[in-house]
Amino acid sequence: MLFKKERNDTGVYYSNAHQGYKLAGYNLLFKLWNKRNKPVECGWSVTAADLLKEHGEEFSSDDYALVIDAIPSAINLIFLVEIETIHVYTYGDDSGASYSTMMLELREVYYYDEFNDPLTQNKKRDILERFELPTRKKIIEFLYLKGEEGGWNWGSNGKTNAAFIHDDARKYFQHIFNIMDQPR
Repeated sequence: MLFKKERNDTGVYYSNAHQGYKLAGYNLLFKLWNKRNKPVECGWSVTAADLLKEHGEEFSSDDYALVIDAIPSAINLIFLVEIETIHVYTYGDDSGASYSTMMLELREVYYYDEFNDPLTQNKKRDILERFELPTRKKIIEFLYLKGEEGGWNWGSNGKTNAAFIHDDARKYFQHIFNIMDQPR
């Protein structure tokens, strides 16, 4: 989901922009990979600003947020996270990508699990129309995409989209963790 950021004297609010976005397929990540000359056997990163600009020139990270409903089918909680940066290690050769391991840097945007009644889609939509941004916790998630005909599709799902982290990808992500741990 795409959310508009609103700032006033009391805080920051997110308003539903009623527009979606797609990371997988022939969409944002695939397009940005192409714009980076299709790197394979190495790591590359995209920021929320990169993703928003690719989504549309009118979107900036100052004014919009790319939000993921972490548990969309839940009937007893709402858990939203915002994309900050996606680090990708892509495997493949000159013919293209075979798969990409991804580390997502996320921030908690909304979490609530104290509903007295089951959460309906209408009630959830109303709650998420506009809300105040809380103190945000940082979250890291690993996923993977399969590069194949039909675009970059999400890895096989079970309970999770588990990413196997090989040594070369691990070294790349370890480098990212070291950068993240440095004072900013």
